Amino acid sequence: MITFDSDVLDLLDEGRTNVRGLIRFDFGTGTYGFVKALSPFDYAGVTYQPGGIIQVSDLSGASGLSAQQFTITLAASPDDGLTPAVLQTIEAEDYRDRPVTILDAHFHPDTGALITVQPMRRGYVDVIDHEDDPEGGYKLVAQCETRALDYTRMNGRKRSDTDQQRRSTGDKWFEHASKRGREEVFWGKVKAK
Repeated sequence: MITFDSDVLDLLDEGRTNVRGLIRFDFGTGTYGFVKALSPFDYAGVTYQPGGIIQVSDLSGASGLSAQQFTITLAASPDDGLTPAVLQTIEAEDYRDRPVTILDAHFHPDTGALITVQPMRRGYVDVIDHEDDPEGGYKLVAQCETRALDYTRMNGRKRSDTDQQRRSTGDKWFEHASKRGREEVFWGKVKAK
């Protein structure tokens, strides 16, 4: 569920916020960000570079546990240094099943100050296709799946104190789990001897 501050809601109701779309790719070889703007934008330790034409397919919601597909299209923009040669370097990246996040950055219409950044969709990159259209130019099309994909993955964890300490040092939730045996508890009548 998306929630906004009352100040942001007032500006949204008036139709006065400036929104810039952000896309963050967390590849195994590094984090890359693109912003739908004319200049770079720094947020949460990532410099979002201006991209050419950034398009995101419909972000429809669905109930159930099945993953939904969506696509992200990034066009070459030689003026911003995003040449076809640069876009082709994606093949050297470890991108398969890596996280992608689509965000909306809301700016104040009068001051230009950042009001809030709201994640709109999270998912994983599945396949990246290259399209070289003589009329439309060079494009990368990332086929992605929502995080509902996690529901189908196997979890090999063993619920023990050692396992929990690897994930969260100092957490004592499973501290006594491996030390306790099974105890039979009888309900109702006393067990006959």
